[in-house]
Amino acid sequence: MIERLGGAFLKAGQLLATRVDLVGAELAAALGRLHDDVKPMSTRQALLTVTTAFETVPAVIEAAVRTPPVASGSIACVYRACHDGTDVALKVRRPDVARRFAADIAIVAFLTRAAAKLPMLRRVPLVEIADQVGMSLAAQLDFSREVEHLRRLRTDLADLPDIVVPAVLDELSSGGVIAMEYVHGLDRAAADKLPAETKEAGLSRLVGAVYHMLFVDGFIHVDLHQGNVYFRADGTVVILDAGFMFRLSDMARTRFTQFFAGMIRGDGEFCADILLSTVRHVEKGADVSAFRRDVTDLVARSTGAVAKDFELAAFSVELFDLQRRNRLFAESEFVFPLLCLLSLEGAVRRLHPLMDFQLEAAPHVMHGLLLTDAAVT
Repeated sequence: MIERLGGAFLKAGQLLATRVDLVGAELAAALGRLHDDVKPMSTRQALLTVTTAFETVPAVIEAAVRTPPVASGSIACVYRACHDGTDVALKVRRPDVARRFAADIAIVAFLTRAAAKLPMLRRVPLVEIADQVGMSLAAQLDFSREVEHLRRLRTDLADLPDIVVPAVLDELSSGGVIAMEYVHGLDRAAADKLPAETKEAGLSRLVGAVYHMLFVDGFIHVDLHQGNVYFRADGTVVILDAGFMFRLSDMARTRFTQFFAGMIRGDGEFCADILLSTVRHVEKGADVSAFRRDVTDLVARSTGAVAKDFELAAFSVELFDLQRRNRLFAESEFVFPLLCLLSLEGAVRRLHPLMDFQLEAAPHVMHGLLLTDAAVT
């Protein structure tokens, strides 16, 4: 059903597939096909995209799209080619995807605006959150922008050991086509059979890369499902597809980093102060004292919990609910770091349940705070 709906609904299904802990192994496995095994587009559709992208279609690209794709997602199919003796991955956008996404985003916007009128949700910035997410989803269709994202992500993570982001090949990229180096060893079925210690080590590297994005660079990957992240037998972690990225404002990166620092220390009052500093206005009847008390209690209950005992989804829901109850709301931009972590949390709980999610963040939080201090001075 989700595949027939297509567009943005596929993105929701992909996110659910990462949460074995929430939907169960059987449903997660079924939804997992949405990551890279959606019904591919026809050869005619692929040729339509490449002939639109290039004034003269390179022979290597035309030959590649006449063969079955090696992967097929919600927005594009990936074909394998050989260029100057080098294996190349060609990401080719589906020609009808813009229309589908536009319709889906309009539906979500309509439902959000209706929900925002409910008394219990009237003060929650649902419309703004939905608009920001919708714009970010629509931005995935801009392949020239994704090329820039891939370059930046590769640069941002270049100094992290054993993290691989493929390089873009400019001469074969245009319009709805992105060419990048082909990364071998991307077999999800084989990765599932890797030794537990290899998967734990790979997951730790991935978590470190995500924290680096969140706290140091402020440029985050919001689509870290199994079709975009692979663990290889040699211990390296491969991150693909930089379409759904979000650039945090300096204020949002700083505040989110400070909030996480407070979480690590178990300093609920400090966390409350950080959230209060992002409130746009204090409504009549707002209870600041109760807000401080509720945030302090939430942080006290959450600090130091390992992955199997800490549910980010439940934490986020409670955090938004206590803001609603006390008529205070933090910056809506924070939804993107939470989406990033939510897409990662399922894998952490499944593969490394004893990981201290918060303690792993500590060195990256310190790095981010040092950058903030340096900028201030």
